[in-house]
Amino acid sequence: MASGQSFYEATKACRPESVLHNNKSNAVTVAILKPDQKAEGPKSDENYLWIKCYGKTTADKLYAQCKLKNGHDQEFVLLHGPRAISPNMPMSEIVTLPEGLVVLQQVNAADYSTRLPPQKTPTPSREPLQRIDHDPTIINARKAALEHLEKGRHGTFRAQRPPALGAQDENRSPVHSQPSRGSSAAPNAPSPTARSLPVNRTLGPSPFSRHVGPSNAAPTHMARSPNPSPQKRDEQIKDAVRHELQEGRRSLSPSSTQDEGQQSFQIHSLLKDAEPEILEASVDQGVKLLQRIKTLMQEKAADGSDASQWTKQIENLQKQAGRTKTIIGVVGNTGAGKSSVINAMLDEERLVPTNCMRACTAVVTEISWNHEEQPYRAEIEFITAADWRKELEILYSDLLDLNGNVSRETTTEDSDAGVAYAKIKAVYPQMTKEEMAKTSIDKMLKGVSNLLGTTKKIGEDSSPRFYTRLQEIVDSKEKSTKEKGDKKKEKREREFWPLIRVVRIYVKSPALSTGAVIVDLPGVHDSNAARAAVAEGYMKRCSGLWIVAPINRAVDDKAAKNLLGESFKRQLKMDGGFNAVTFICSKTDDISLMEAQDSLDLGDELGPQWAELDRLGKSTKALKKELSDLKESKGVYTELMDDVDDQVEVWEKLKAEVEEGKSVFAPSRGTSSQKRKAKSTEKPRKRRKSDQDSDDDFIDDAEDGDSDGDSDGDSDEKDSEDEEDPVEEEKEPLTEEQIDDKISDLKATKKKARQERAEVDGKIKDLTKEAKSAEAQEAKIEAEIATKCIAGRNSYSKGAIQQDFAAGIKELDQELAGEDDEDNFNPDIDARNYDEVARSLKCFCVSSRAYQKLSGRLRKDPDVPGFQSVEETEMPQLQEHCKELTKEGRSANCRRFINNLSQLLSSLTLWCSNDGTGQNLSAEQREREAKLLSNNLKKLEEGLDHAVASTCKDLLEELGDHIFDKFGIPSSRPQLLAPINIPSEPAVTNACNEASKTAISWGLPVNRDNRALGGVYWSTYKAIVRRDGTYSNAQGPHEWNAQLSEPMVKLLSAGWEKMFTRRTPMVVASFVKAASSIIRKFHADVDGRARKIGLGIAGLHALKQQITNYENILSDVSREAAETINANQKEINREFVPVVQAAMNEAYVATLGETGPGCFKRMKGVMESHVDQKRHSMFRASVDNVRQLLKKLTKDVENRMNDRTDEVFVSMQRDYRSVLGGGAPEGQLLPKSQRLLRKDVLKIIE
Repeated sequence: MASGQSFYEATKACRPESVLHNNKSNAVTVAILKPDQKAEGPKSDENYLWIKCYGKTTADKLYAQCKLKNGHDQEFVLLHGPRAISPNMPMSEIVTLPEGLVVLQQVNAADYSTRLPPQKTPTPSREPLQRIDHDPTIINARKAALEHLEKGRHGTFRAQRPPALGAQDENRSPVHSQPSRGSSAAPNAPSPTARSLPVNRTLGPSPFSRHVGPSNAAPTHMARSPNPSPQKRDEQIKDAVRHELQEGRRSLSPSSTQDEGQQSFQIHSLLKDAEPEILEASVDQGVKLLQRIKTLMQEKAADGSDASQWTKQIENLQKQAGRTKTIIGVVGNTGAGKSSVINAMLDEERLVPTNCMRACTAVVTEISWNHEEQPYRAEIEFITAADWRKELEILYSDLLDLNGNVSRETTTEDSDAGVAYAKIKAVYPQMTKEEMAKTSIDKMLKGVSNLLGTTKKIGEDSSPRFYTRLQEIVDSKEKSTKEKGDKKKEKREREFWPLIRVVRIYVKSPALSTGAVIVDLPGVHDSNAARAAVAEGYMKRCSGLWIVAPINRAVDDKAAKNLLGESFKRQLKMDGGFNAVTFICSKTDDISLMEAQDSLDLGDELGPQWAELDRLGKSTKALKKELSDLKESKGVYTELMDDVDDQVEVWEKLKAEVEEGKSVFAPSRGTSSQKRKAKSTEKPRKRRKSDQDSDDDFIDDAEDGDSDGDSDGDSDEKDSEDEEDPVEEEKEPLTEEQIDDKISDLKATKKKARQERAEVDGKIKDLTKEAKSAEAQEAKIEAEIATKCIAGRNSYSKGAIQQDFAAGIKELDQELAGEDDEDNFNPDIDARNYDEVARSLKCFCVSSRAYQKLSGRLRKDPDVPGFQSVEETEMPQLQEHCKELTKEGRSANCRRFINNLSQLLSSLTLWCSNDGTGQNLSAEQREREAKLLSNNLKKLEEGLDHAVASTCKDLLEELGDHIFDKFGIPSSRPQLLAPINIPSEPAVTNACNEASKTAISWGLPVNRDNRALGGVYWSTYKAIVRRDGTYSNAQGPHEWNAQLSEPMVKLLSAGWEKMFTRRTPMVVASFVKAASSIIRKFHADVDGRARKIGLGIAGLHALKQQITNYENILSDVSREAAETINANQKEINREFVPVVQAAMNEAYVATLGETGPGCFKRMKGVMESHVDQKRHSMFRASVDNVRQLLKKLTKDVENRMNDRTDEVFVSMQRDYRSVLGGGAPEGQLLPKSQRLLRKDVLKIIE
């Protein structure tokens, strides 16, 4: 039989000329060898069926083509090499590049079945796979499972389990287990200190154990089904994994399992590179296994066994099986299209409000996956009564003037009084200004007491209805209950938006199915303190941060470089969040083609298309002009035919009169036209000149003068006079022959007109088709130009944004490095690889409108030019990126659970294997060995404790080097904290030197040209102090406490980032190495002693395998410590400002007490004096507070690591004593109930 390579080369050599050149990059040529041909020998192109298709084309289309060519229904299969291809396989998976060639062979199904190797066991049914949808996630999960199965071929995948204690290899079942390679005992030489068990107690495969091998089952077509819900998809993934594992297990008969070289795979090695879907399916199976064991343990917990302890350990492990969530914050300025981007990403036309200023800028909206049946749900959480009271106090201070009346400034919407009035009026719509001034805050609280502190839930089955109901709460408009003509005052309904703390929306969007939580963050400068705190809280917890900006402003405004302000960028640096940033350029469909062409220098490339577009435009214009003329001509012919019909009717009446013997005369001029007038519509005739011109072709001038007077110069007045003129020329009576001749002439004229009109109709149809074709071609060229311009701008924008982002970080690094150590600062040495920073920034240029339109939504909107597929909108890529962000957290959580599960199952197996009969040591021997084991265990415990203490000590030293040294004098030296004129702390010194200047700048005259260089108005000054130094208005946020702290934080930020993004991970990672060394030394000592006396040899091999599980758990401990430190440092680095604010509260209160003439001057004096006096103490208190919090964090981490390592120690102690020092005294059996329990647990594990 010819080799696959020679067959391929022979096929490639005989390709016909028609398939040699594929202009499209994704084109594929398929060569199918006909069933009457053999793969061996030379070939010609006639031996094949040649098909040109695309990479996405699936094999079922090829099957259909072959069936069509065969002309009969004989069953056949298509082979790619020795394997049959399934109908759903795309060509892209088997195409050979760069030739773009796929070589297949068509063989009869009967012939193919004879080629298959004989099966010793029936091929198991693969029907479960037929129900699996072709969702990419499922396909990828299945592929991953198959890859792992392939890796494990001829091996076993099982949780490690030791042989029964004291049992020798010859007592093992040949079917269930193989001889242990770790045993040093000879097969027929039992240990003098051990005896064989009478029953087989070897460990069979656990629920995670599978005999893995290849399956020879012929491929089966997997039927397509509608897209399932993510819950159903998860079940399908699990079924796929379970089925593939079972297939592999069944395909290996006992005889195919080799005695030598058998590989044993731990759970973690099989799942090392698995996709999260595979890991989650494994976790679900593990949870079910644990529940079965737990149920059994709970039934036996009261009989004095160890069941209660195992039950507690199982419950603790079950808690770790929960799915993780990945919080993604979305920020952007007003008008950035943020809400539209979120809606499109969720595949919803309207879910997040897109047309309301209040809802879009004031309410924090959290959107996550909906696990319940109802597809659309929401929870609207309202602020507490305490929060609303505080808010009302601030609003009233803005609303009322010095006399206690509502301020006149309420008529100005942007004023503080106007904003306060609008917010109060929204919640209390029936309250007048006079009532507002007189009503107490307590009474106002009672009016909304049924809402405050509550959570309202809504749910709907349809998106439009859900959106409407949500908007009624989140963004209620001013509704009236009276008709417009009612003279009574219209009644307004209460609006809830000022009272909303956060809105949580739950939807079944595929983008959220893997655990992503999208949070629409309006900002942390909300005037409502409760909402501002929510936004700030989310910012600290975000695993990803999406920054949305319109593409036409993103580059010009240096959005990536400025990154929403210097303070925001510095905070991101301290959080270590640069890697979490994703930049989204929205509104890519908003483009000026000419501007884009000039900016991107596309003139030469687009020149031919513009020329063709101009040519088509002129051609279309000429066609439309010709069409207009033809339609006008058609109208003339139609009117002519109607006029002829009228004349025929007149002449037929004359003929009838002649036949009656009457004398008749030729009708006078205008007779027919009068009749036409009577039958015509109200629209006037406007084609008199055209009628004249056309009549020359159809009407003979020798006729009875019907058109003699119908000339250009005739007027309605003249016609009227002619009709009323009683004087007529003397005429001869008409004969019947004359009348017949006239009627015949008229009919001939009508026939000719009909023929001419038919010709015109044909021309109109042809020209209309041609015009439509030209317009379609124009639209196509315009779309191609738009596509190139959009793609070019997208590519340029991505590169520019990435470079701007890296440049912004570089500027910040250099600025902080210069301030940190000015003497040694070298700008030529980069703090990091900024090219890599630029490349690592994920950037998407999306068009929400185009994506929605191409997805079948926004049906009332026109098509969006420049986009031929949804992929070009980059929204599918953004959706995939959203899922990608969840992978790391999901995988880490699953592996942590699987590591602990593997350790627990192995420990349970050791426990089950020890029923008190595994040792025949004397009491003295047992006591001596137990004492030695206890000493070794004590050393192990002390070593693990020392490893934790050493790690935390290193952490404190690193904190001192990178952070505490910049604080200066520690709080443990109070004698040095006495009043000092020149503080020695670098950070405190920096802040103290700038504090007085900062306070004075607040009171400077307003600089209208540059507001940042001047002070603020009195009303703004008062509003700021009333809100404890934090206020936002049209000029932006005013953060006085942050401004005072900024010089101090600025100096610390470089060291802070280095400490928590680089040093901390390295320090905690060293713990794993140290602890692993301690564990392995302990095992080596115990193993050496046991082998010396021949005790528990087989069990020691299992204990050695258990070390890997312990090391994996210790790695998890290290990762958990790093995650804890990182999460808490985000909280702590925000604690500088609150201490400063607390120290400034005294000044804020005193400042508000100033009233009357000159109060503004006195207010500024109080503020500046307070800052000057308190600057040293408040900044020292701030850094001291942070120092204590960091030390406490280190201590908490140490305690947590000690607890986790103690869990490892307790498990090891139990395992080693089970093997070396457990059992009933004097070799007695355990009670029957306990032995039965262990036997039942072992059955479940197997």
